[in-house]
Amino acid sequence: MAVAEEKTVSRSSHVADPALAPFLESKFDPAEYLNATLPALSLSSASARPLKSANAVPIADLSSQTQDLLSQLNAHTTRLSAILTQLTDDILRSGARLAYEVEVLRGETISLTETLTTDLKDDVDKFLPGGIKLPTEQKDEETKSPAPSPSHPPPDSTPEYISDLRTLTTVRTRLETVIKVFGEAMHWTLSPSEISLTSSLISVSAPEPGSDHASQEQKGKEFAAALRSEIADLITGDPEGGREKAEVRIQALRDLAMVWKGTAEEKARGKFVEGLVRVAEEKMREIEKERERSKRPGRSGSVKTAQAPAVPQQRSGGGFLENLQRIRGFVE
Repeated sequence: MAVAEEKTVSRSSHVADPALAPFLESKFDPAEYLNATLPALSLSSASARPLKSANAVPIADLSSQTQDLLSQLNAHTTRLSAILTQLTDDILRSGARLAYEVEVLRGETISLTETLTTDLKDDVDKFLPGGIKLPTEQKDEETKSPAPSPSHPPPDSTPEYISDLRTLTTVRTRLETVIKVFGEAMHWTLSPSEISLTSSLISVSAPEPGSDHASQEQKGKEFAAALRSEIADLITGDPEGGREKAEVRIQALRDLAMVWKGTAEEKARGKFVEGLVRVAEEKMREIEKERERSKRPGRSGSVKTAQAPAVPQQRSGGGFLENLQRIRGFVE
């Protein structure tokens, strides 16, 4: 494992900034990076539990530090993207020239091989008994000979610029991952009342209308309702594959909640995610009940309508018109 870690670390001047050191580690986690870089949040509410961290800051200071960190990461991402683009363009421009040089070397090698193995064969045999062996012949002999021991593996010569490109690509990808996770975390609004109720046993009074606290409370409730509606729509919109889609979405929110690990919002967000699980289960039960009702036969099809017995016609007496004609004929 030590060798793998040494391969990850690069001495390239492009990533010499100490701020990029965490992104060069073999095991990198965006949530752990954010928790280690930013201070803990200090709740101003008296009902909240005091945080264990001594460097807790108010939300205004935390927001300012978050914006500074985000700007710094964006600057590094832009710079590394420009470097990668420049190096890629250089490789593409030099590709044709390298192909030409390789073809020239190939022709010269073939010419030299023919000269040594044909024209100068007798002279070479005088100084080198057995003659010159071609690479193909050497490979055939190597395949016949036993394989080298694992303690002496064949050398791996990777160009330095390829290693630098891989390092820059890894750093840029991890920077983009952190920025994406940061954006999703900032977009996930949670009402202050839910944080207070999960972090303290003392109930919090309702916020006054028009205050910032009331605005955050409203935004948190609206965002929570939107997430519950999203989970419900995923299941009802696709009865066959909706359950799997909902599970993927809930798992993404569960992973995102790890950003608040160790803070006062950890329990509140975990409780909210479990509530989404219950919403998904209730919708699935409703769909199952609807399927069972649709499979049951209706009463109208199971009960046959009783038919009235047919009234036999009295042909002996005849109909009204026939009797009327008889009466007229009798009178006449």
